[in-house]
Amino acid sequence: MNGFPRRALHAAMVSTMLLVVPLVSAPPATAAPREFFVSSESGSDTNDGRSAAAPFKTIQKAADSTLPGDTVLIMNGTYGDINREGVVQISRSGSPGKVITYRPHPGHDPVIAPKTGWNGILIVGASYIKITGLKVRGDSDNLTLEDAEAGSKPSGPAFNTNCIFARKDAETGRSPHHITIRGNHVWDCPGSGIAAVGSDHVTIDYNQVHSNSWYSTYATSGISVFHPVNADDYTGHKIFVRNNTVFDNEAKIKWHACDCYSDGNGIIVDDTLHRQDDDPAYTGRVLVENNLSFNNGGSGIHAYSSSGVDILNNTAYMNSRGRGINWPNIGAWDSKDVKVLNNVSVARAGKETNFSHGNENVVYDHNIYYGGLAPRVTGPNDRVTDPELVAPGLDPWDSDFRPSAGSPAIDSGTETITEIDRDGVTRPQGAGWDRGAYEYATP
Repeated sequence: MNGFPRRALHAAMVSTMLLVVPLVSAPPATAAPREFFVSSESGSDTNDGRSAAAPFKTIQKAADSTLPGDTVLIMNGTYGDINREGVVQISRSGSPGKVITYRPHPGHDPVIAPKTGWNGILIVGASYIKITGLKVRGDSDNLTLEDAEAGSKPSGPAFNTNCIFARKDAETGRSPHHITIRGNHVWDCPGSGIAAVGSDHVTIDYNQVHSNSWYSTYATSGISVFHPVNADDYTGHKIFVRNNTVFDNEAKIKWHACDCYSDGNGIIVDDTLHRQDDDPAYTGRVLVENNLSFNNGGSGIHAYSSSGVDILNNTAYMNSRGRGINWPNIGAWDSKDVKVLNNVSVARAGKETNFSHGNENVVYDHNIYYGGLAPRVTGPNDRVTDPELVAPGLDPWDSDFRPSAGSPAIDSGTETITEIDRDGVTRPQGAGWDRGAYEYATP
């Protein structure tokens, strides 16, 4: 069966019993969640940071003060690098039910602006962390391709700065898990837009990620999930990449490992099989759904050397624009146990539509392909036809990728676990699931 059966909800009957128990002393009270305030304009790290009237100056000071359940509220201002690692390094963890949250103070619009450090926001070995509603802007506007070709080196951060990056702590060996990166605007970082490396239980959703990866020698991408690790033995979906808008990410500098152009993808799930290191293969599943990925240098969305990936109801438009790149607009290769269902793919002329190389038990079905080279593989319900989108284009501010009335994407998909679209519209609206990131709703 190529589709996913819809999950039913079951009510559990609970019996209550009257128990007689001896009196015991109450457990010790836990610390109540706190709020820390940060202002680059009026703050001081000698303040206590507990009010908007006495904020810290750096996000780092707040991060180093947090306990599980705390919230860091970032006020207006621009937040630059404090050291070679970048603007803030989050190493203190929350706990189950007590996530540490980083977000703007209500009504404020701060910008995290790394320039010479490795990262805007670095989550290093910390868990139960939520980054939401923030702007992270790199310095690519002030860099040039000529300078990057001469100076982008693996040892230097200037051309490799990442916007939001999660990784293992090399000193403690801790790997990050239960990380949420939601609703952020991430752009102009010469390295990765959003990357989770060696992590588990990661949610990356509702972000706008664009114009990243231009000058890095590390072959980065807009959104990257690389070498996830098992924090537990759960084998269902643990990593979610959904409802993101990803465009204009491109690797314009050769990857130092091969002296070739590589990656610069919109979204990549990379080597969950751990063929590039000695760690055991990841046994959870990755869900990539409802994303819009267009005009990127590499693939729009793909899984490479990975297993347990479900690529459902995405729209990929005119990717593989990069120099020396001809990767699939959407799909998988050198992978196994991957489902590519209900997607809409419009490829560039002369560019690959999908791949079948090295795949095992990779299912393509109920997708629409248009443009580009003929698909390397098609399922019984795949269609090669114009999806008839409303106003698709390369201009991110003046395009509409929804299906128009009469689109062959409407009601022609298969039932999956993707029960809402990227706008929150319930699926299905008609006789069946629509293909692509948007469910057609009658105006």
